[in-house]
This record gives sequence, structure tokens and C-alpha cells, in this order.
Amino acid sequence: MRFRKAILALAASAFCFLASGQEREKWSLYNWVWDLISAPSRSYDPAAVYQPAACWRVAVTGDLKRAGVSQRNEFKVGSTFPAYTYSELKGGIDKAIGLQVGYGNLSLGYSQKVGGVREYVNKAYSFDYMLGGAALRLNYLDFRQPIEYEMRVGDPGDLLYQEQAGRTDNPGRMRALIADVLYSFNNRTFAYSAVYKGSKIQRRSAGAWMLGAKYIQGMVENDPGENLSSWLSGIASQSTCQVSFGGGYSYNLVPYHRQPSGEGWDGFRNLTFNLTAVPMVTLFNRFSSVLYEPDPNGGFKEGRKSVMKAQSRVNYVVRAGGIYSWNNYYVSLTGTYDSFSYFGKTSLEYAGTWYKGVVSTGRFFRWTTELLFCVKF
Repeated sequence: MRFRKAILALAASAFCFLASGQEREKWSLYNWVWDLISAPSRSYDPAAVYQPAACWRVAVTGDLKRAGVSQRNEFKVGSTFPAYTYSELKGGIDKAIGLQVGYGNLSLGYSQKVGGVREYVNKAYSFDYMLGGAALRLNYLDFRQPIEYEMRVGDPGDLLYQEQAGRTDNPGRMRALIADVLYSFNNRTFAYSAVYKGSKIQRRSAGAWMLGAKYIQGMVENDPGENLSSWLSGIASQSTCQVSFGGGYSYNLVPYHRQPSGEGWDGFRNLTFNLTAVPMVTLFNRFSSVLYEPDPNGGFKEGRKSVMKAQSRVNYVVRAGGIYSWNNYYVSLTGTYDSFSYFGKTSLEYAGTWYKGVVSTGRFFRWTTELLFCVKF
């Protein structure tokens, strides 16, 4: 998918940029970019934030994660009988292992589910650029799981009453590109990256009001031949695009800190905890559905597309973690929870007059707990 290729290309360009440093003295643009990657921030109070020289970091990770999307569609059959479908693509709790490589303010990560059914291989890619007072994080998720569903037409006793529940024979697929941007209004004594990347070290407790933005572009696909698709007149691919803004607060608690005894890492110790909460309002929220039609040669082909501009919703991001550093090593335990929802009504009818005014309510969620062990070089 082009989202994943874009993240990998961006990361590869950044690290190739680092590896060709011998010519940077001759190129002012190169120097400017190099400073963004590796130079210490001039705004920090050294008594509050310790900024070691930029170095390489290699880390192994163990994750527990769960992500999914659920949707409820309400409509009428003909002009009389109420109907609804409820579908949910959500597997169990995944165990994943991964690898992260970073230099200065940049890092690239990959993790993959271990164990379970071979066909349901879930993958996650990440790219981070973290200054002390600002952070950009790109995530690409690729999940495959059967879709569980419930479907009903009419009420018990009605002539056309039908009810069915089950799960798809073939796995559905959810792909999502998520971009998070956070900005701290306290760039003097607070380092947001202290717990999550270890490139800046918080020496004493401090907090900051935060400004946040989030972009999500995701897609859920189902086999057009499944019952779930046929009940919705061939809808087998649905995508969402959301842009959200908000504000919140982040706080670093530092119970213990000891500076290195010399110029290297010897004697260095630090223990820091962070809690971040950022409520957000989704200002742009577009949802689209693609209807598939039977192909005369067998199978299905893509047909009409319906676009729904959903209403604004209140969503939120919560992140917490702790990090313990000693010498040139650190171990961290972090947790992240995202919840984003949409609600709206389609502007097009499906299959002539059969479906009228489909009202859709949906929610995407993701939570991750990550244990990381890192070595600095």
C-alpha cells in the first residue's frame, strides 16, 4: 500500500541522509536538516532537561496490542420495515515483537504479531520525529481478522422479519495511516520525548499544556461474496478520512536522576514517568463506501461510490509510560489508547429505492502496551 511505502521511503531517506555526513559542511540546507535531526535545543534550561549528544539507538520491543473498527448501519426496507447491520473487525489481544532503530530525534520501528492463525498476520510500522517540545509520529497498521456481524430486518412478528448473526468465512482487512502531532507550550523545562524516546532526559518534574492534531486515513475491506456485503447491496469496501485538533496536558514525574560521572554514560541514572491526555474534536470527517457488482466473467467488480460527510465528534488520545535509564541502556513501558468515531447519513440511495437514508455510526480504536529495551551507541 502506498502509505506504507511512503513511511519506509521517508525513513530510508532520513537515515541515508545521516550516513553521508562528510559533505554536509559544503551544503547549508544539509546543515539545517542535520541540526533538526541532531542538534540540541537552545530553549531548554539545562537544570531541567539534560541533552546528551545525538547517538544511534537500537531497541527490541514486546507489545500487547488490540485495534479494531465497528459500525452500525440503520435504514429501511421499502418504506416500512426498519433494518440494521452491526459489524466489527476486532481480533483478540495480539502479542507482537519488533525492532526500532533511531538516531538523534529520528526513529523507525516495525512489529509483527507472533503466534495465532497464520492468515491473520498483523503488522505495524512507525516513524517518529521527536524534538523536546514537539513530536510527529506516523503509524501504518495492517490487520486481518474475520468480521463479526449481526443483521436484522423488521421486528419479530413482521411479515419480512429476518435475523442473522455470524462471522465472515474470509478475513476482513483493516489498513490505517495515522499521523499524530503534539506541541508543548513549555519548551523551557519540559521534554515530552523523555519517556517515549529517551533522546532528551528530564532532570526534574515538570508539565506542559499541549496542542494536538491527528490525521487518520483508513480502509476496511470485506469479500464482496460474503452475506454481510450482500445485505448492504454489495458494499465491501469502506474508508474514512479524519482530521482532528485539540488540547490537553502532559506531565513528567522524575523520582530519581543522577548525571553521568564523566563525559560518557558511566554513572548515569534516571527514572521518569509521564501521563498525557489530549481531548480532540474532529473537524473534518469523510466516510465513503464502494459498492461491488457481479462480474459477468465471475467474481465481482467495483461499482458506485457513496461519500458521506460525517458530523463532528469529540475524541481523545491518552498516553502513559515510564522509563528507567542506566549508563547507555534504558528500558521503558508505555501505553497508548486512541478512540475516534464518526456519525452521518449517506447522500445516495443504494440499489435504487431499496435502501433509503442509511445512517452510519462507527468507531475506530487502538490500544498498545509496549515494553522496550534499548542500547545507545
